[in-house]
Amino acid sequence: MSDIKIITKTSGGGFVAYLNPLSLLKSIKRHGSLLHQFVRWEVNDRYRGSALGMLWTVIVPLLRLSVYTLVFSILLGGKKVVWGLESNFAVGEMIFCGFILFNVFSEAVGKASRLMWINKSYVKNIVFPLEIIPVISMGVAVVHSFIGMMVLVFLEAVFGGGIHWTLIYLPLIYLPLIFFVTGISWILSVLGVFSRDIDNLMQSLIQMLFLLSAIIFPLERLMGMVPDGWHWVLRLNIIASVVDDARRIVLEGISPDWYWLIVNTIAASALLLIGYAWFMSRKKDFADVV
Repeated sequence: MSDIKIITKTSGGGFVAYLNPLSLLKSIKRHGSLLHQFVRWEVNDRYRGSALGMLWTVIVPLLRLSVYTLVFSILLGGKKVVWGLESNFAVGEMIFCGFILFNVFSEAVGKASRLMWINKSYVKNIVFPLEIIPVISMGVAVVHSFIGMMVLVFLEAVFGGGIHWTLIYLPLIYLPLIFFVTGISWILSVLGVFSRDIDNLMQSLIQMLFLLSAIIFPLERLMGMVPDGWHWVLRLNIIASVVDDARRIVLEGISPDWYWLIVNTIAASALLLIGYAWFMSRKKDFADVV
């Protein structure tokens, strides 16, 4: 019962009070066990009753890799023109790597604005730490992403260039993505309570961001279309930078771009704190609306 607390109109503090990183760390420590249980339950529930169960987490990535290779490398002929590669399989791996990471964003952020409405029983009828609900969605997306990444690493080890030592940097690559997705999810969860139009807007924005985040083409190709002085604007797209770094360390054996990894981690951390502070300062009003 230590994870449950009473939420009233006067509980908690203001926006500025929650900007303190210690407040976020204390919340994670206090609700860590509950968060872990919910993530595990959500992952298991998705495949409960399925004949193949968790095998779908491997089958689906393999099917996607096959489709990406067929469409973008063979049918559209992007092997040499777009990617400058000799192997159709290598093109499929590059695109698959991008999709694995983008799916963390699309899966969690795509439903963030609906979370309080989907879980209205927690909002209205049960005294519950609402701030962990967006984190649960992010956690489930990360679990599926890790499984997809393990499939990619296995395929690279067997059919590609082997396992590169740079793979040790993978947790660092995920860090800004997790911070960014969680911060955005908290913000959208608040906006979604007070405006149902946010969900429709986000579905369109997610599709646009997919096309602009170097998922189906290399980031260098996009950067080559803008003046050198504006490359920093493209690099501030955290998803594109994360995808580019993941391809470098997993598929090419090259260290990440440390400068932009640090910059984007700091920016994502700031967004994480802002999202948390805004959610915590507004959650006392959710029950009146939902």
